[in-house]
Amino acid sequence: MHLYEAWRENLEDLVIRRGNLVLLHAGLFVIGLLFGALAVRSLDLETRQELVRMLSDSMQALAVGRGPSAGELLRDALLRQARLVSLMWVLSISLAGAVAVPALPLVRGFTSGFAVAYLAAELGTRGVLVAAAGHLPQTVLEVPGLILAASASVGFVLEVATSWRVRRRLSGYYGALAGYSNTLLSAAVLLVAAALVEAYVSPHLLRLVAPVGQ
Repeated sequence: MHLYEAWRENLEDLVIRRGNLVLLHAGLFVIGLLFGALAVRSLDLETRQELVRMLSDSMQALAVGRGPSAGELLRDALLRQARLVSLMWVLSISLAGAVAVPALPLVRGFTSGFAVAYLAAELGTRGVLVAAAGHLPQTVLEVPGLILAASASVGFVLEVATSWRVRRRLSGYYGALAGYSNTLLSAAVLLVAAALVEAYVSPHLLRLVAPVGQ
């Protein structure tokens, strides 16, 4: 319980102190969603047909239990989230590299918008069900974690830059780094939860909707 309270207070403090950054990164995610949805229109017919074939094969394999195991899905998801958090941390401690951090929620929004719009356009109602079952459950945890992590990363750089501008020295750098790393780990809890949902919940939901419309 104490650990949960510390985690919750850490994220609440981030939202209160850096609410403008949280709104900025949430807006970038939404912009990415819109561009991703619009990008579906740019696909040529051959690419669309190939994607439909790959999707159908994957759904059939999942329906008969030939998909990857939960352990494999969890490992891949955790590695992906670990790379994301590590990338943010490295970009932020380099200070100048933090300018690339806002691109991460933008790209994440683009991939989500593209995936959902493509499924809906090609498969209709069945595509909406597939997106809701296979994409939405982990996304509702992953996106807030990503936005909070990106906000903490940019906030850390702004804090260091402000300290340098006022004092002309980085005397508080390591203290700020420790606080930032703690907040980043708190946001990473949401990403780990998203990985667990992706491995153990979404595949079962997909198996339920796979036969629909066939």
